[in-house]
Amino acid sequence: MTDIGATLAATFVARCAGVGVSPDPRLRLLDHVVVGAAPADHDGSLGELHERLTGRDERRGRGAWYTPAWLAADLVARVVDEPGAVADPSCGGGVFLLAAADRLAALGAAPGRIVGEFLWGCDIAPLAVAITEAELWWWSAERGEPTVAGARVVVGDALVGVDIPAVSAVVGNPPFLGQLKSSTSTDAARRRQLAQRWGTAVQPYTDVAWLFLLAAVDAVDSVDAVGAVAMVMPQSLLTARDAATIRGRIDERMDLDDCWVDDGRAFAAAVDVCAPVLRRRPGTAEHRSPDWAGALGDAIGIPTVDLRGTATLGQRAELMAGFRDEYYGLVDAVTEGGSGPRLVTSGAIDPLRLVAGGVRFAKRRWNDPVVDVAKTEGRAARWATAQAGPKLIVASQTKVVEAVVDPDGSLLAGVPAIVVRPRDATELWLLAAALHAPAVSAWMLRRTVGSALSRDACKPTAALLAEMPLPAATGHWERAADLAAAIADGADRWEEFAVAADRAYGIEDDSLRAWWLERLPLR
Repeated sequence: MTDIGATLAATFVARCAGVGVSPDPRLRLLDHVVVGAAPADHDGSLGELHERLTGRDERRGRGAWYTPAWLAADLVARVVDEPGAVADPSCGGGVFLLAAADRLAALGAAPGRIVGEFLWGCDIAPLAVAITEAELWWWSAERGEPTVAGARVVVGDALVGVDIPAVSAVVGNPPFLGQLKSSTSTDAARRRQLAQRWGTAVQPYTDVAWLFLLAAVDAVDSVDAVGAVAMVMPQSLLTARDAATIRGRIDERMDLDDCWVDDGRAFAAAVDVCAPVLRRRPGTAEHRSPDWAGALGDAIGIPTVDLRGTATLGQRAELMAGFRDEYYGLVDAVTEGGSGPRLVTSGAIDPLRLVAGGVRFAKRRWNDPVVDVAKTEGRAARWATAQAGPKLIVASQTKVVEAVVDPDGSLLAGVPAIVVRPRDATELWLLAAALHAPAVSAWMLRRTVGSALSRDACKPTAALLAEMPLPAATGHWERAADLAAAIADGADRWEEFAVAADRAYGIEDDSLRAWWLERLPLR
C-alpha cells in the first residue's frame, strides 16, 4: 500500500531540488520522508495530489473535498479588502490560505509577514497541516522571504478544543458530515462534545459544516473592525429546519451580503453547495432581515413573485402528510391488481395527470398497485381512511408544483406525497388550478430551495401549502379551473392555463410563464 505521506514528501523535496533550493528542516512534511520513496508525476499543488492519492470512500467518510484554486481565490477576494488576519479552520491542503496569501500580497503586505503573522490555519489531520505549512513556505520562498508558518498552522479541532483567533476574515471549505448517511454521521461521543460547546445549535440532523460557519462568525465578531466570512456550505444550510438556530445566531451579528452557488464546475461530491458571504454588522448599523433561501433563489434564477390572496389553502382545505409509520404500514397492504384504491406515489404524479405505466414502491416495480385498506393498522389505517373522498395529491421533489386530482376518491397517496382535501368539494378544480399557477411554483421554490434532493427542486410540506395564498374569486380563476380539467383529460392547453392562472393572482409576467413552461415535465 502506498504511503501517502512519503509520496507527498518526496514530491515536495523533488520540487525544491528542481529549482535548486533546500526545504527548511523545520517543515513537518519532512517528517514523512522515507528513503527510496518516489515522487509522484504531478505538476499541481500538494493538496490536489493528496486528494488524488486518497480513496474516494475515505474522502466521503471525512466529508473532505479539495476546493479548486479559482474558487478559493474568488471567495477570498469577496471578503479580504485590506491587509489583515485571515483564518481557515479546516485548512486541508491550504488552498484557501494560499489564495489569501496572494490577495494580501496584492494589497501590499510583505510575503514573510503574510505567512508569519497574517495567516492562521487548523485541521484535524496532521498530514493536511504539514502540507499547508509546506505550501506556504514554498509560496514565501518563491517571493524571496522563506517563512515557516509553524504555530500559525495547528493540528486540532476548531469546533472543540481549538479556538479560531480574532481575525478580519474567515474562509474555507469545512468537511460536510450530514447525519442522514451512516458513512458521515457523527458518533454519540462526538455529538456530546459538540452539544456541550454549541448548545442548541446541534440538532438531530445538524451538518457539522454548519458549526464551522458559526465558529467563523465568533472569530470575526471578536475584532473591532468590520469582519467577513465566506465558507463553502451544503445548500441545506439555507433552508433546513435543523439549521434554523445557526441561521438565527448568525443573523444577530452578521448580514448575508452575497451567496455563491455551484453550477457543477467546482465539486465532484454528490452534494449541492453554496458559499454565503457574511459581513459583520457595525454596532450602529441598521439590522437587515436576511433572506437565506432568497439568496439561493436569486443565484439560480428563481423568479421573485408577490403572491397575494384573500384566503390561504389551509383555510379552504385540510392538508395531511404521512411519515415512516404510514409508509411501512402500507407495505404489506399493497397488491398487484384487485379491489381498493390505487396507490399513487410522488414519482407517479405529473402536473394534473398520472404518469403512464407502473410505479416504484417498497423497492418493487408495480404495474397496478392497489391498497387493501382492510390490511392496514394503526396510523397507516388512519392515513388510508382519512383520504376517502375527493382530494388532490401533491408530489414532492419536483421542478414545479405537481398534483393530481382525485374527484371520486379512487386513489390513495403514498408517503411523502401530501393530501389536500377541500372543505367544499365543488372547489376541487379551483384549488388544482391555484396549485399549478406558475407564480405558486416560484413562491414554493423560493421557500424550499436547497432542501430537496436536487438543487432546484421544490419540496412542498403540508405546513407550507397551508400558508399558500389563494386568488380572489374572479373569472380568471374559474377559467384556469376549466382549463385544468381539460388538461387532465389530455388537452394540451398549458400556455392558456398559465396565463389564466397567473392572472387570477393579478400577475402578468411573460418571463415567469416562460420559466415555468420550460420546467414543466409534460412539455
